[in-house]
Parts: sequence; structure tokens; C-alpha cells
Amino acid sequence: MKTPIRLTWTVDVDDALLHPLRESLGAIFGCPVQAGGSFAVLPEEFHAGRRQYSASAILRRLRPLRKHGQYLLAVTGDDLFASGLNFVFGEADARAGCAIISLARLQAPYLGFPLTSERLLRRTLIEAVHEVGHLQGLGHCPRTSCVMHFSNSLADTDRKAPDFCSSCREALPP
Repeated sequence: MKTPIRLTWTVDVDDALLHPLRESLGAIFGCPVQAGGSFAVLPEEFHAGRRQYSASAILRRLRPLRKHGQYLLAVTGDDLFASGLNFVFGEADARAGCAIISLARLQAPYLGFPLTSERLLRRTLIEAVHEVGHLQGLGHCPRTSCVMHFSNSLADTDRKAPDFCSSCREALPP
């Protein structure tokens, strides 16, 4: 059986997004996706000068929530950053089997396209699949349509499909 994914979230993440996200992740990865309940970001994970939360600090704290033989994927509405970057849509710690994605910047309209629930779900799914791909050992892909391509903007995310190119799919563990 493929490695199950345990999904955890902050209370500001809407259940109407979580249910289809769980179903879609399960279908894409062919594994169970379990609801792991909510978690809270902590004041010490907040960087006042940036007005953002440290994705790495949150991941370090969430590691103990991951059970052996599963991946842990956290979803938050808070804006995240990583060292050397202005912001991140998500971050993965493949060695620890944990990843986090942020909805903060995924919720923005782009190029005059209004934000719909379908667009938000698609963007969220793309970033979730991307981070779980990292947990499974994949790096960034040069193909702009592949879910493993690095997203530096919403345009990059919107250009990607919520699935792997043939090369990345072949590199996934069985």
C-alpha cells in the first residue's frame, strides 16, 4: 500500500476546501488521506518584521504529529516565508516526512480573474501535490506545466496542472 497522508490544518481553513482536497489527493497518489485535526501557529513562529510565519519553524514543531509510515501535510491560511525567499506557497521537509502549504497568497485574484472556490481548490491542490511530491523524493521540474515546477508567482501556479509530467510520474516511488 502507498504511504498514507495525514492532513492537518489551522482553524481558519474552510472545511469546504478540505474535503475535496482530501479526495483529490487520495485519487492522485492512490493512498488514504486521513483527517488529522487542527493545529495552531504559535507567536514564536511569527516574524514581526516580515509579518509572516516561518514555514521551517512550524514544520519543526509539527514533526512529532507525523506517525511512522505516513506523510503529514499541514494547511494554513497564514502567510509563510522561508530563508532567502520573500514568501512561499509551501515547504517540505522530506527527511521528516512533513510539509506545509499556505492559502494566504493562493486566495488572490490574478490578471482580472476573480477568485472562485474552484480556482482556490485547484491552486491548493497544485501546491499540496507539489509538496507531497517533495516528500516522495522529487525535486523541481523544468517543465512549466508540471506540478513539480517551482512557483514563484500565482501565474506559475495557475500555469501548472495538478499532476506530474511523465518524467516526474516515473520517478515517483511505486
